[in-house]
Amino acid sequence: MKIYQQRYFDRRSWILENINKLNLDSNETLLLLLIDYFNQYNKPLSIDTLSKSSNMEKILVDDTISSLISKGYLVLVTESGHISFNIDNIFEAKNEIIENNDIFEIFEAEFGRVLSQKEASTISEWLRIYDYNTIIKALREALIYNKKSINYIDKILAKGLENE
Repeated sequence: MKIYQQRYFDRRSWILENINKLNLDSNETLLLLLIDYFNQYNKPLSIDTLSKSSNMEKILVDDTISSLISKGYLVLVTESGHISFNIDNIFEAKNEIIENNDIFEIFEAEFGRVLSQKEASTISEWLRIYDYNTIIKALREALIYNKKSINYIDKILAKGLENE
């Protein structure tokens, strides 16, 4: 199961946090959030329902869907005469930002154990403040000194932020 399919992964928050990196405009963002919401609750999706829910004209919804398809973020799949809207591509590896969520697995592998809830929360907070590579560098530095501690890594990150 991919990271974005895990129950703890908040897809809509991830989209909102990465709007700039994904190069999304407000209409694209709104439609992606609505599509994810409708898919999560297995509600029927169509241009009409998206138009009503977004308060956008059908032609604008259609144009926005075309834009999302051209960016590779949306795939329309026809199954048994039913169209499904799949936005999983937005989370796929071609967007290096998804790497941020593999960070939990990296920490668990390096620490040799499952992370506590507090440690996972701390790492989630770091992802809001620091970029992925900065966190990984801090982890590597801590491992060099054989300090497998979230607190130690936090101090490395804080020191790095002061030096910028």
